[in-house]
Amino acid sequence: MNLVNPHLLALLIVSAVLFVLVIKRKSRIAKRFSSYAQVHLMRYIYREHSPFWSGFRLFVLILALSAIIFALVRPQWDFVDRETESSGMDIIFAIDVSKSMDAKDMMPSRLMRAIIQISAFLEQVKTDRIGIIAFAGNATLECPLTDDYEAVKIVLSSLSTNTVTKPGTNIGAALQLAVDAFDSASPANTLILISDGEDLAATGIKQAKQLAGKNVRIHSMGVGSPDGYIITHPETGREVLSKLDEESLSRISQSTGGDYYRVTPGGDEIQLILRRIYESEERRISRKKLNILKDQYHIFAAIALILLFTENIIDPRRKKGTLGPENYHES
Repeated sequence: MNLVNPHLLALLIVSAVLFVLVIKRKSRIAKRFSSYAQVHLMRYIYREHSPFWSGFRLFVLILALSAIIFALVRPQWDFVDRETESSGMDIIFAIDVSKSMDAKDMMPSRLMRAIIQISAFLEQVKTDRIGIIAFAGNATLECPLTDDYEAVKIVLSSLSTNTVTKPGTNIGAALQLAVDAFDSASPANTLILISDGEDLAATGIKQAKQLAGKNVRIHSMGVGSPDGYIITHPETGREVLSKLDEESLSRISQSTGGDYYRVTPGGDEIQLILRRIYESEERRISRKKLNILKDQYHIFAAIALILLFTENIIDPRRKKGTLGPENYHES
C-alpha cells in the first residue's frame, strides 16, 4: 500500500484526543453537575437523556472524522492499467555560431537573422517542448527541452559567435548531441538545423542518417548567400569567401524525410516550416500504457458519508418506560 499524503496521518491525533474525551465524558459531566447540585439528582435531570446513545453518537462522529482523514491521505493499493497521452512535439534548434555566421550578406548578420527566425517561431508554438544546441567546431546543449518559452528566449538572446570557443563548423557534432538531447520515448522529434551549410568536418550526412533511424526528422534552414561573403578567417587572419552550401543542407534534410528552406529577409519560410512540421507530423500523439497504483480514497469517503448519515438518525433520548418522576426516589 502507498500513501500519497502520509504527513496528514498526524491529524489522527485529533481523533485520538476526541475519543479519550468521549470516554471521560460521564465523569466530567458529573463533576460539573456537582458544582451546582447534588450528584444523585443527575438521574432525574437527565431522565430523558441516554448516556449510552449520546456517547455512541459522538463515537460515530469521531469515526467519520477518521475516515475523512484517511481519504485525504489517499491510500493506494491494487494496480490498474492506464493509458496516458500527450500532444505536442519535441523540437530542437541546432544553430550554427561559427565565425562565418558573422557575415553580413544577410542583414544584420547571418546569426542575428537566424535568431530572428527562431523568435518568430516561438511566438506561434503552444504545447511543444523546445531545446537549443549551439555549434561551431564542437556542439553544446545551451537549453534542454522545455516548455518554458521565456527561458528559451533568454538563452537565444545570449547566443553569439563566441558561444562555442572551438573554431570550425561541425554539423555532425550538433546532430550527434541531438541524439541524446531528444526524449527517446517521444515519437515526434524534430530538429531544425540553421546554418550556412559549410560542414568543414563533413560528418553531417552520416549523423543525419543515425537520427533518421531514431525517428528524428531534420528540417534545415540555410542562412546566407550562394554568392558568398568575404570574412576574416579566425585562425589565419586571411580573408576567405564564405558561401551558403545549400546542397549539403538539402541532403541532410532529405536523408531524414525533412525539407530545406533558404532564409529570406521577409521570413516567409518560418511559416512554411511550421506548416510542414504540423501537417506532416500530424501532431503525433504520444501514448503510453502505465501500470499504476489505484487510488482508494473513495472507499473511506463513502464510509465517512455512511457514518455521518448513521449519526444523524441516532436518537440520544431514553426509550419510553425508563426512569421518570413517578418512579424516582431519593437514594
